[in-house]
Amino acid sequence: MVQLSLKRKMKVLFVIDRLQDDDLGIPLHGINGLKMSRLLVEESIPFGRLIDDQAVAEASGHPYLKRIGVETMFLGDETFYPELLRGKRQALSTHEDYHKAVQRYTKHLQAVHSKCTKLHTIVLFGRSTQRLYDDAIIRLEEENGHVADAFKEMDVLRLPTVHRLVRDERIGEVKAIVERLAPSKS
Repeated sequence: MVQLSLKRKMKVLFVIDRLQDDDLGIPLHGINGLKMSRLLVEESIPFGRLIDDQAVAEASGHPYLKRIGVETMFLGDETFYPELLRGKRQALSTHEDYHKAVQRYTKHLQAVHSKCTKLHTIVLFGRSTQRLYDDAIIRLEEENGHVADAFKEMDVLRLPTVHRLVRDERIGEVKAIVERLAPSKS
């Protein structure tokens, strides 16, 4: 699991299903990020770069994108990942590595809650990401109901993978989030 650096002013968190080969270790730094950037903000700069490079975001006129955080849920080489993709709940229930991943993500959500007090929206890209998030929230309810309730009150969007969104040109919900974060033109 690839973690993000938590930003206090982060209002939206994009949880990407897995890194692509051309992302070079940072989500949306490759071709999917470039396509997403063209669709969302009409820029030829990878979306991930606009999110985590303050100088580039300001130079392009999109400094508000710093309010978006991006993390990748999976590297794609996890032992349980094929079962997760196929939606095999029974196989996952006995998989020790999956339970460890849920536990790690539960702790990560607790850290996000304590540090990112302005967070109001989480966008989950891909079914595998959604499944792990749901399982982490269930575990969080057992460990810390107050934090779990805070996540349940947030807007949680469940979208297809970034690749599928870009391919099918179904990126309207993400565009609405970005436009909502944009500073007023007045």
